[in-house]
Amino acid sequence: MEHDTGIDPNIKQAQIRKVAGSLGFLRAGADSGPRLMAILCAPQVSEKEVASLIKKEPTIYAQVLRVANSPYYGQTRVISSIERALPVLGLDGVRGIAAASCLSQTVNSRTLGSPLDMKALLEHSLATAAAAESLARIRHVSLASEAFIAGLLHNLGVAVQVQLDLPGVQAIIRARQANDTREIRALELQCAAVGHEECIAVILEAWQLPDALVAAVRHHHDPAAAPADHVTLAGLVNMGAYLSLASGYTYALEPTPGACSAEVLAQLKLTVEEIEGIADALPARAAQLRSALAAA
Repeated sequence: MEHDTGIDPNIKQAQIRKVAGSLGFLRAGADSGPRLMAILCAPQVSEKEVASLIKKEPTIYAQVLRVANSPYYGQTRVISSIERALPVLGLDGVRGIAAASCLSQTVNSRTLGSPLDMKALLEHSLATAAAAESLARIRHVSLASEAFIAGLLHNLGVAVQVQLDLPGVQAIIRARQANDTREIRALELQCAAVGHEECIAVILEAWQLPDALVAAVRHHHDPAAAPADHVTLAGLVNMGAYLSLASGYTYALEPTPGACSAEVLAQLKLTVEEIEGIADALPARAAQLRSALAAA
């Protein structure tokens, strides 16, 4: 049974939003990272709107150009403006970079004092994004940008979970230290008042992000449970997270990768050889992305 705290679902969601707000994740100003992400991820946003938004955020603007010119994208010519970045990288590529910058700033500035190594959590998220994007480009190219962004965001709920239920998170950490290798959701059901997937889904709904992203993060540990239209995206995030953990991008709540899901692999129509190819390239790609996003 789920850990009983006497919190009914509606109150639980309100508490998640309250904690997320206290961490700055729900700051409503037009210049806030979450608000910028919501606009960037809107299906109908135009290149002109994206360029205008990013120009108003000097830090994000600089990081977009740094990533665009980094080995991560392998460009052979210098990209010196957002207007030049858009034709080269495409709208999806630019907003993915901007989302990564927003996430990096949000986690680094608002989760101090956590019992978890938030740097390790962020590196896991960056590697998951890189892996999910690479996986999508094999069979599901149209989902590459969404896979990157969903991979970035899939574990942001952990930051809220720690603040909402510190004893539960500490209980999971103790279980891991005692070599409990059960899947994270099983430990959450036993130890915690709320799961990290639920936390991030509530946050993304508050940000008014597209349903596809909300569904992918809500079900990244069980893609088959996602709505039919979003099973593939959830599967890409699931497999991206597995490859991230298998490549050593672990953290206290998920210190090992567990088993690769044959069901997810089949659903994505990917072969073991293709997965291994992504795994081989992932450390270098994740390092390139991390380096490009690092503060100057």
